[in-house]
Parts: sequence; structure tokens; C-alpha cells
Amino acid sequence: MSDFGDKNKEAIRKVDYGIDAPGLVRLFLSAGTVAAVLFFAAHFLLGYTSAWRLLVVYLLAIAAIYLIGMGCLMLYWSKVTKVRHRERTLDLIQWRGDERVLDVGCGRGLMLIGAALRLTSGRATGIDIWDAKDQSANSPQGTRDNAGKAGVLDKIDIQTGDMRKLPFEDGSFDIVVSHWVVHNLADETDRNLALSEMVRVLRPGGHLILCDIEHRDAYVEKLNALGLLECRMLFQPIADTVLGALSFGSFRPTTITGRKSA
Repeated sequence: MSDFGDKNKEAIRKVDYGIDAPGLVRLFLSAGTVAAVLFFAAHFLLGYTSAWRLLVVYLLAIAAIYLIGMGCLMLYWSKVTKVRHRERTLDLIQWRGDERVLDVGCGRGLMLIGAALRLTSGRATGIDIWDAKDQSANSPQGTRDNAGKAGVLDKIDIQTGDMRKLPFEDGSFDIVVSHWVVHNLADETDRNLALSEMVRVLRPGGHLILCDIEHRDAYVEKLNALGLLECRMLFQPIADTVLGALSFGSFRPTTITGRKSA
């Protein structure tokens, strides 16, 4: 973890940012448990007296390992890895402390609170539609509670709103961040509209940090078309390959950074 993270580890440790995609985690773990039970039943009842029975037992074992493993991986990411990833991501910016920050799809405050911890006279605003399907116990009060635990409640504002129509004037923010949100829009037109809104409310010379798990090439193409400068994708090649293979391409955590032209 960064030096900043070390200095604020008490505040970071107190906050619970919930579980991402809780329904999917439950599905993986419950389906994996069923597969494990069926594996043991097949192992003891069917035995290995024929090739097809052997195939059934092996397939059930593979299914149980994959499903339970994916569920545990998602839990570990939600509870441990994403906070570390946040610290590394926010360290990409040279903070002054007086910035105005917008967290698009703030959820329970992962990036919002991380940014607020770096501010002195600045202010961080979070906006969300508070869908518990995307994050467990997602609510404005939950975010406020987390901000209170981290000691930054006086540095944040929270609003309800749609990322496709941000309720802010052009050039309102020095920094715009978003973490694992845009992919929840199923339609590409909606995703492009959300990106356009993020760039619109960013001041000239301001920085955008977009973290997501899908559509990264399309994001970069759109952001370049919007005139964002120095657009680049950051990811770990080995983890990207492994996670992409395990998830059939649907889970490839990537950070995209860029700067609005002055």
C-alpha cells in the first residue's frame, strides 16, 4: 500500500465498502455448493465403473472448484483487493488538496472517501442511483456512515442522479473518478453518453480516472474522440490474462486515465 495508505490505515480499516455484484457472488457460491454435494454423491454412489460415470464425477468436481473459486475471488476482491487498488489508482494524481472531485457511481464511497482523505480545503461529491444489485446495502446513508468512520464527512457531498445526465455545470470538477460503474449500462449508446458527461463536467486541464472490468477499448476510443489527452490503459498483464480466461472475458479490471485539454 502507498505511504498515504499507511498513514491512514486506521481510517481505511474501519470502513466497509460492501460486496460488488452480491447476487452474482451468491449465485457462484450456492451453485458451487450444489455442484460439490453432487460430486460427493456421484463419487460414492456412481463410482468409476464406466467412462461416462468417471466423466460425470470429473465435470462436477471442475464445476464445484470453478464456481466456489470465482465466488471466493469476488469476495476477496470486494473486501481486500479493491481498497489496495484504490490507493494505487488515486496515487496516479499529484494532489494539491484543494481539488473539487466527482465520483460517478460512488456506491458506498470507495473512491469518494479515498479522494476525500487526500483533500484539505477541497471537496468530493458522490453521485449514484443506489442500486443494491450492483453493491450490497447500497444507500446514501451507508455512504455517509462510511465517510463518518473515515473522518471525512465534512469533506463530501452526496447526490442521487444518473451518470447519463449529470446535474452539474460544464467544467465543475478538477478530477472525475468512476469505479466499476459504466459497464452496468447495457447499451453502448448509454455508456458513451456517460463518458461524454464525465468529460463535460471536467474542467480544462482536469483529470479523469475510469476503472472498469469490460469495454476498455471502446472507452479509450470514445474518450479520444471526445478530445481527452494522454489516454492510457493500466492493467497487470498476467492478472488480465488469467482473470479474462476464468471469466470468459467479462472480468478484466482496467484503469483508464486521461486529461482534458486546457
